[in-house]
Parts: sequence; C-alpha cells; structure tokens
Amino acid sequence: MPPPPPRVDVIILGAGLSGLSTAVHLHRAGLAVKILEARDRVGGKTCSREVNGSVCDVGAAWINDSNQSEMYGLARRYGLELIVQNSEGEMICDEGIGRHRKHPYGELRVAEDGSDGEEISEVRRVRDVVEEMCQGIDVRDPVGRYGKENLDLDAITFEEWLEGIGAGEHAKNAMRVGTRALLGVEPGEMSALYFLDYCKSGGGYLQMRGDRKHGGQYLRVKKGTQAFCKGLAGELPDDAVVLMAPVRRIEQVAGAVRVTSARGAYEAERVVVSVPTPLYKEIIWSPPLPADKLEMARSTMLGDYCKSILFYKTPWWRRHGLTGMSQSARGPIGVTRDTSVDADGHYSLTCFLVGQPAREWRLRSPEQREKAVLAQIQQLFGKFAEVDEPIHVEEQIWKDEQWSQGCPCPVFGPGGLTKFGATLRAPMGRIHFVGTETAFEWKGYMEGAVRSGERGAQEVLLALDNAAKL
Repeated sequence: MPPPPPRVDVIILGAGLSGLSTAVHLHRAGLAVKILEARDRVGGKTCSREVNGSVCDVGAAWINDSNQSEMYGLARRYGLELIVQNSEGEMICDEGIGRHRKHPYGELRVAEDGSDGEEISEVRRVRDVVEEMCQGIDVRDPVGRYGKENLDLDAITFEEWLEGIGAGEHAKNAMRVGTRALLGVEPGEMSALYFLDYCKSGGGYLQMRGDRKHGGQYLRVKKGTQAFCKGLAGELPDDAVVLMAPVRRIEQVAGAVRVTSARGAYEAERVVVSVPTPLYKEIIWSPPLPADKLEMARSTMLGDYCKSILFYKTPWWRRHGLTGMSQSARGPIGVTRDTSVDADGHYSLTCFLVGQPAREWRLRSPEQREKAVLAQIQQLFGKFAEVDEPIHVEEQIWKDEQWSQGCPCPVFGPGGLTKFGATLRAPMGRIHFVGTETAFEWKGYMEGAVRSGERGAQEVLLALDNAAKL
C-alpha cells in the first residue's frame, strides 16, 4: 500500500502575484502552505530578463505610489528602486486614416488649419462619455446598481455601445487602441459593461491609461517586476514552492483535497486556485466544476498581448522633443513607451502588439515580425525624428505561453457579468479562487492580483475557523 501523500494546511496553484500573496498571508497566520507552479520560475505574468547589463520587463511592468497601495508597499518592503515613467515631450498618434500627428502628452490638439476640428471634438466627446459611464459603475455590484440600464450594457458589445452613442470612425479608432492596450481584445469582443467595470476598477478610463501621478503606468521597477514575486517567495519556507509541477487533478475527498501534479500528489484542508479561468480546462476536477463555473471558464477569453522591446545606444527620440510614446489604430504596434533605465545607460522603446493586429503579427516568422516592427517605428517616428537602428530586440508572445495563453486577464463577452459575476469568486467546497480578474480594484494589474490573494487568504482563514468551531 503506497504511503499517503504529504499533507499541508493549504495548497496553492500558481506562483504568480496572486498565489504568492495568498501564501504569504496564510504563512503569517501560522498555516503550512505548498505552492505548485507549472513553470520553471516564480512570477506568472511578471517576467524580467537581463539584457546588456540591465533588466527589461516582458510582462507586467508598471505600478503607482498613490492608489496602488499594495504594490507600492511591496516595493518599499523589498527596497526596490522605482523609475518615473517618462511623459515629457510630445507623443505621436497614427489615427488609422493615413495621417500622423504629434502633440504634448495628455492633450488633443486641433491642426493649425483647423481641418480636423470636428474629428478631435468627437474623440473628446466619446472619451468623456466613456469616463462618465465608468464613474457610474459600482465595482462591487456592476450589474445591480442601475438595474435594467446595466443589464442592457452587458447585453451588447462595447463596439455596439460606441455605435449607439454615435461615435464616428475617428473616435472608434481611438477607443480601439484603448481596448487593445488595456485588454488585448477588440471592442466587439467584450461586453460594454465589462469594459466600463474594468476601467472603473482602476479609477476610470483616463486614470487606468494614464502615465503620470495616480495613473496605471506611472512607475517602473529598475530591477524588474519579477522582483516582487521573488521577494514574496523569499518570505516562505525554502520548500514551499514546487516548480515544474503543473496540476493535473483536484479531488475533494473526505475531510481533505487531494491535488495531483507532475511532481507528485499532496493533500490539504483547503486549495486556492490562482490560474486564469480559461485554463481550468487543463485540470480534471472531482467532483466536476459546477455547471455555471465550467460555462464561465469556457466562455471567457484571454487577450492577444505581445511585446517587442527595442534597445538603442542612445534615446534618439528625446533629441527631437518626443516622449517615445505613440499609438496606432493600424498596427501591428498599438502603443509604444520609453522604458529606458538611464542610470544603467539602457535605452529602450517597448512596443505593445495587441488585439487583432497581434494575432496576425505573431503568426509570422521571427524575422518577419522584427521587420514589421522596425518598419512601423520608422513610419511612426520618421516624420518627426531621425530613427536609429536598434542594437538588440527582445520579444515576448504571451499567447504562446502554455501556462498563460494570453494577457492580461480573462474577458467576459456580452451577458457574462450578468450570468457569471457572482460565480467568478465563489468557492467550490474546499476550493477557493483568486487572480487579478477576481479583484474589485485594479483588475488586470499587479495590484489587483495581490489584493485578490489577500481576499483568498481571508476566505481560507474564515473557513478554517468556522470548521474548527463545528
């Protein structure tokens, strides 16, 4: 007769920020934890690589120090040096209609001849309506607060909603850039209510997309954001994290949960799952997942999110008064940002290839992908600057990551929030669910992941306390 599996108090699936956050809180409460991680590293969608003596982030990369208290607290706890995102100068917009413009960051200027005045006014109007609608969402109850109005918003796509408010092609292109940049999907692929709720979780559309104080992209980490996960893992016992251990089966048995991974089986009082909902299909559940949770997992989608980071000898864009920021509705690049670390003599532009353009781009050969990126950088910046040749290109395609299958978090289509909003976070017997998509604040961001882990830990502690009282 084989010996029983090793037993701990809580098993956690995934050593990303949400799983590690859960584990650290439970460990501090005196519980024995075991994290089973499918990859050969901790970090999840934080992934930092050393390049030419510096570090670049091919995954999650930004925090702020005002409304992302958990991430800023971790940065202070681990003594991580932060870099303010460069937003000084002018940015470039490719409006998808054969015209490029540059304007100071945060402004939408009409051309000197006034020829695009109506188009710019329309972009501002639609942007402001989106922001106003965001602010009316209750992130704790996005469907219920306004009753039928929000049910209607959940029944249609964001693209259909834009058409309903009379958005012209110019404004729709601007919003298309936004949905791709934030979620890696097209406006027609998600519920209008889901997008508005997602943005409200980060304070609103403008704040979530912002690069200055309070914005979602205000601060970067000099050593890379994977340092957060390494720091959290360092607070746990040396044997708490088991790498290269994808979980194949979760079985609720009498008085326990048995988890079978590629590195062996374990038992625990409780299990916390911190993998994205579309990956639930990779696991055999016994008993099976409830019908609503299974349908939810099958109906959510992860965005197409890729990065191509271009390294240069000098920050040539700054010589021409440019921020290094650009946005394009045509693609394949949707957005660029200056991700230099000046103190290290490391100068780079990070190109985001997202949504439908990314789906087409990632099917090309590596040589063709790089050629397309460099051609678009020339197209975007060449009118306003002398563009240097990069000395190195670093690439990441998150859709090709077996244990991610996309970024930044699962998206609901029409009707999803109404049908599955409560199901998303609901425990299943002794199994609990966390992840950035389950957060109420800063969904899709590192802050949301850490906060969801705290919620999951509190759920487990309360459940164990209640069980002890029986």
